[in-house]
Amino acid sequence: MRPVPILFLFPSLGVGGAERQMQALALRLDRTRWTPIVACQHASGPVGDELAAAGCKVHQLSDTRRLDPRFLWRTTALVHREGVRIVLTHGFSTGVVGRLAALLGGAPVRIVAEHSTGERDMSPAKHRINRVLVPITSAWVAVARGQLPYLIQTKRIPADRIHVVHNGIDVASHDLGAQRATVRARVRGELGIDADAPVAGSIAVLRPEKDLATFVRAAQRVLHDLPAARFVLAGDGPERREIEREIEVLGLERQVIMTGWRSDVPAVLAALDVAVLCSTDVETFPLVFLEAMAAGLPLVGTRVGGLAEMIEDGENGLLVEPRDAEQLARAMLRVLGDGETARRWGAASHARAVREFDVATMVARYEALFARLLSARARQPAFAR
Repeated sequence: MRPVPILFLFPSLGVGGAERQMQALALRLDRTRWTPIVACQHASGPVGDELAAAGCKVHQLSDTRRLDPRFLWRTTALVHREGVRIVLTHGFSTGVVGRLAALLGGAPVRIVAEHSTGERDMSPAKHRINRVLVPITSAWVAVARGQLPYLIQTKRIPADRIHVVHNGIDVASHDLGAQRATVRARVRGELGIDADAPVAGSIAVLRPEKDLATFVRAAQRVLHDLPAARFVLAGDGPERREIEREIEVLGLERQVIMTGWRSDVPAVLAALDVAVLCSTDVETFPLVFLEAMAAGLPLVGTRVGGLAEMIEDGENGLLVEPRDAEQLARAMLRVLGDGETARRWGAASHARAVREFDVATMVARYEALFARLLSARARQPAFAR
């Protein structure tokens, strides 16, 4: 039997969590069963280049971010030409065009991937458009159960058509194994951190919703009880200057190290003793926490989005309330001040990553969903398809 062509349609193919997850899925699908085709509305990028280099068909279908009639026409033509049976979209414009193109081009299964617990650019008009398209949508895929209230109550998506498939990573490739001690010493040396200092770190895009000012204020409280502690902020973004100013005001220039953007995330994680995220509202199922789990780190995170699905409170880390520097400081102190607890929780993190969040598990769940949806469509009467 001919492998089933699947079209993955994204706004762009730059470096982002959703794009990386799609890349991992497309490259690992069983090619005897599925043929991945990847397309973007505008601006292909590193992910597109890597997919093309790996032999995957990659198409750019528009040159604008707006809903363009040519984008719909080109997408429909691609669906028809390639005999696409499944269209999976991400993003508003691509979600609208992808579902219409699937309907017009004869693809019976239309899936929308959801990666958010709230979108600041979603207007009432966009919500109405999405609701109009519900009858021609086969399924929505959420990456965390924590998204369900937003998807059901705000986006009005039928609950019985939402499927949760957690993000996954190649756990083995993020485990440095015997090299960890060497990498840890090297990175700490680069950052000016003592070999035996307790270190908490947050790896994130420096945006308002990441609330890294709370991380800095919590660091000050930790230092009152644990003066040897150090704190790493790895990332860049629009809030960088504000965070730097907070560090300066509190006099923490030596204790809080801002590294800027780093491409060597496993190496940075090796230098830490605990990974921290203190997002306020729209954190869903962050890859950096999966990477931290694979690296064998305990976690401290806010009770937001899907973080509670990654942190088993008191088993592999601690959950805290958003914007609460005092509570965050107590959680970091509990880990940084107790090496045995940190080691035990880190081992639990790694075991859970292997057991539940490896990329092979994610791919198997998507393949099962694809097969189920195709089978359900095949059983429907022709007039209902």
